[in-house]
Amino acid sequence: MKLSISRETLFRALRHMSSVVEKRSSIAILGNVRLSAGKNQLETTATDNDLAVQGVAEAFVDSTGTTTVGALKLFEIISKIPEGVMVNLETTEGGSRLALTAGKAKFSLATLNADAFPDMTKVDGGVTFTLPSAELKKLLDKVQFAASADETRAYLTGVYLHVVEVDGTPTLRTVATDGHRLAKAEIACPDAAEEMPSVILPRKCVTELKKLADESKEIKLTVSDKKIQAEATDITLTSKVIDATYPDYDRVIPKDNNSQLTVARKSLLQAVDRVSILSHEKTRSVRFGVIDNALALSANNPDQENASEEVKADYKGPEMEIGFNARYLADIGTQVSGDDMTFFFKDASSPVMVKDPTDGSTTFVVMPMRV
Repeated sequence: MKLSISRETLFRALRHMSSVVEKRSSIAILGNVRLSAGKNQLETTATDNDLAVQGVAEAFVDSTGTTTVGALKLFEIISKIPEGVMVNLETTEGGSRLALTAGKAKFSLATLNADAFPDMTKVDGGVTFTLPSAELKKLLDKVQFAASADETRAYLTGVYLHVVEVDGTPTLRTVATDGHRLAKAEIACPDAAEEMPSVILPRKCVTELKKLADESKEIKLTVSDKKIQAEATDITLTSKVIDATYPDYDRVIPKDNNSQLTVARKSLLQAVDRVSILSHEKTRSVRFGVIDNALALSANNPDQENASEEVKADYKGPEMEIGFNARYLADIGTQVSGDDMTFFFKDASSPVMVKDPTDGSTTFVVMPMRV
């Protein structure tokens, strides 16, 4: 293999690789990136056996070939080469080394035979459709924070992507929950996506999909019951999905919460942040006292310290005291785009629904705390 490629082009092709490869894998080749030189192009591939990222870049290829080298070392070298420099790559010593030259800098990297590199980029069957990157990013951004970090319940660590009917109209929806809070987002179902199988996207897949959406205007998705593949202009991401059944989340979304509180988002989050300084370090609980035209916030801790603050609010319903985890409120607040947040209560022990008045396509649910 022998080729020349611009530093910027190679950097773009490698940009997703460093976050995909296994840094401490017992399988050495999973720490490598596969470099495959074909006609006028270089294909780069990295995988951890669950997720793979392929990049395609234009190159001046003198001789074709394939090899693998340490992904993190290669990316670090390329990132520190000045812009505008041409990078030359050539396998030497019978393919056991990759010689890299850029200007006056020279590197010799150890290689591993590409025959042992796993290929998981093929997706059998599935449903293929295209959607704007901004819509995909919204579906993932609005809900990812609510996914669980508890690996013993793997099915809750991902984002549930599925199609449902809303008022007779097919709708593409994402849901995430950790059992304490839930987030739901939806968009009109893209053309050809109606028969898409329901899948749970792993956390790492969601993170990489969001990066991909940041860099392109449109994403082509292929979804099967085993994998999801996302294609952008020069990057293709393929990931296994979590092999599990997602719980019936609709049961926990309140249907009859009639007491309604609307409060300025920024004022609420700042007040919660201040009051929670004196909350219990373990529970981070903050008490809401909802009354006419005001929301009284308070917190205390085992050292008998306490804090309180009042925020202007519009409330329709009976007086009520209810407790929340301050961090959960902050997480939801960061996903609300409008100036206000609206809470829908039933009583002090039932799930509370939170909505963004400017965005009817997202819903948040948070369980109250005993305070």
